[in-house]
Amino acid sequence: MRRLVCICLVLLAACGSGSRHNESPEIRVAAAASLTGAIGDLAAAYPDARVVCNYGASSDLARQIKDGAPADVYISASSKWADYMVSEGLTGIPPLTIARNVLVCVVPADSRADVKDLNALPQAGFRRIVIGDEGVPAGDYTRQAFKAANVQEELKSSLIGQKDVRTVVKAVESGEADCGFVYATDARTAKVRVLFTVDAALHAEIGYYACLLKSAANPEQARAFITFLTSPEATAILRKAGFVVFDAD
Repeated sequence: MRRLVCICLVLLAACGSGSRHNESPEIRVAAAASLTGAIGDLAAAYPDARVVCNYGASSDLARQIKDGAPADVYISASSKWADYMVSEGLTGIPPLTIARNVLVCVVPADSRADVKDLNALPQAGFRRIVIGDEGVPAGDYTRQAFKAANVQEELKSSLIGQKDVRTVVKAVESGEADCGFVYATDARTAKVRVLFTVDAALHAEIGYYACLLKSAANPEQARAFITFLTSPEATAILRKAGFVVFDAD
């Protein structure tokens, strides 16, 4: 695959702030890039600890944690990488599903393209189609859909890999790409236009899975934060951000 050259910043910042957190313990959360913003809002609403967030591709974060990167909670955008954490012995309890998402095809806001589904994409004349690299959940879901729709060979020469879903969005926003495949929640906050929603039957279910890490410096606080992620307050925040969630009992 060809790759667009772009400068990416590693985002590592305190998501919760305010005097109520000054004396509170710290929870380090490594979360999928597509959760940027939503986790910040959740952290700000969490009263019992200061939450520090590191965002990136689920695959990269998982490997970094395995190599010793400090984290208390890991949130993946793919069951594959949540299962990886379990198989590597990095989490002692089953991952908790906190939300789901939808895959969409987006174009620059001023694009006049009119494509209704994947089957029509090869005839659209797009020369630069950006998707997540192999191992990046959004990219893997997209490849699954291409294969199921039998368009992967026709599109192969136009595909450009990106390190995570956020860089895909930026490439489309800037006009560097003709179209890209991202989550519906990313499209909501970007200067792009949704061309079509990818049929969910063409790829694995898109879920977000929270893992309590064995390496957690504050395991009890980390466990409490994961529990909070399925509370009515957290569910309302995730739904407002566009994620598919189920009401807590």
